[in-house]
Amino acid sequence: MRKRTRSRIEEFGYTLAFADTGDIGFYSNEAAALINAEAEQQEFEPFRLDTVPIGDSFRLSAPLIVWFEITRYCNLPCLHCYVEAGPKRTNELSTSEIYAILNQLKAKGVFSIVFCGGEPFAHPDFMSIVKYAHDLGFVISIATNGTYLSQSVIDEIPREECVVSVSLDGTESHRKMRHLSTYEETIEKLKLLKKNGIRSAVMTTLTNSNLAELEEIFEFTSQQDLFFGVTPFSPVGRGKRFPHLTPDGNVAQSASPLYFRNYLDRIEKMQRIGLCVQKFLSFSYRLSHAIQREFCGISLAYIASDGEVYPCSVCMSAKKYSAGTLREASFAELWDTSFKDIRAVSFNDFKGCASCDIGSAKHACAGRCPVMSEIYTGDPLLCGASDFLKQANRSNGARIAAHLPSAETGDG
Repeated sequence: MRKRTRSRIEEFGYTLAFADTGDIGFYSNEAAALINAEAEQQEFEPFRLDTVPIGDSFRLSAPLIVWFEITRYCNLPCLHCYVEAGPKRTNELSTSEIYAILNQLKAKGVFSIVFCGGEPFAHPDFMSIVKYAHDLGFVISIATNGTYLSQSVIDEIPREECVVSVSLDGTESHRKMRHLSTYEETIEKLKLLKKNGIRSAVMTTLTNSNLAELEEIFEFTSQQDLFFGVTPFSPVGRGKRFPHLTPDGNVAQSASPLYFRNYLDRIEKMQRIGLCVQKFLSFSYRLSHAIQREFCGISLAYIASDGEVYPCSVCMSAKKYSAGTLREASFAELWDTSFKDIRAVSFNDFKGCASCDIGSAKHACAGRCPVMSEIYTGDPLLCGASDFLKQANRSNGARIAAHLPSAETGDG
């Protein structure tokens, strides 16, 4: 029996996550008695916190989400892979080490895990690892290219609080980007997941050339009741070799109508489900907007397949952002004592934002990431917003504000 209310202690009180509605929030210490009594969600409302104290070292007591790279091995040589996945690394975590780390994450109070790679389903013990994590009570997402999905594999995937996110990059672009996988094959795998009652999502990388193909993907996800997420290509990992794939401002403006339709579609779908990783991610975006800092290392962490711990997957592109290895220290020790520099970076520290129409706007700018800023400009505190991100903020922000004046666009 999975808990209806998940809780953990924070310096300011509690973080609570409600399974039935998927609501997540901060609550005062007075909520303790209700937690012990397993009270209904509405009984907690008098103790919900609208604000919490913020300092340069602010962090949650544990991540809301941990991205866990099970293996660096992947059977597809995707052009845009942020970890340059391919052959298995010689120093990857053993299955017993993975189990031990999952126990540490549970003890620390982590709520959700994204299993990623490489290709996680390629790990020989992956289904046992998923079952172990699910039995511990984690909310789970699995990021996969879909090629290993079969009826026998799907039979072992948990049906409750588990989402399978499958990469799909366009009717023509999918094969061009991934070489050994086709659009049609991936569509069939998604239909098989749907047939078996597995909640699924499609994840698409938007490049400078595949926008015209996204309409068909959106229509498919709408018909199949799947989540649809679009992430702009970034020149990190293997993508550094293919900068021409980076979408520009014209792509952002042209994509805006589809973005808005998907935004409304996602809101409707999110209202119908309970806890999932996407709800923890959306909460993290709102938290970031409120505290005026990136949430990497504050509500999110990334564990690489060699045991190194990073604030996020983008930080994983540079060794200097590593907190250390779980082979030499516990997750609790690394989380509590590391990431001080990146946690201290406030949006106000970035140069030029005050005079920028995006930086001064209500809608959160995704360009104030010190890691991406350094990748694009060489300076972690210069504007890291690409032309695509700038125009996307303008076009999407204006469109959403016109229809939903109280909305914020920071959740992707």
